[in-house]
Amino acid sequence: MARKKSKAKVQKILNEIKNSTPKFKLQLDRRTIITLKTEEQLSKWMQLYPKAELIT
Repeated sequence: MARKKSKAKVQKILNEIKNSTPKFKLQLDRRTIITLKTEEQLSKWMQLYPKAELIT
């Protein structure tokens, strides 16, 4: 039987998961959607795919 995790440890894990979620969705073409975390990544992909569309 496994040990129970402390509340502090569980909160730390949850915060890591919440902070790692992507902030931007970018649709490159009709079938391709990518998720990005930072604005730097967004600008790079927009240069590569100028017709890409930002989805909220």
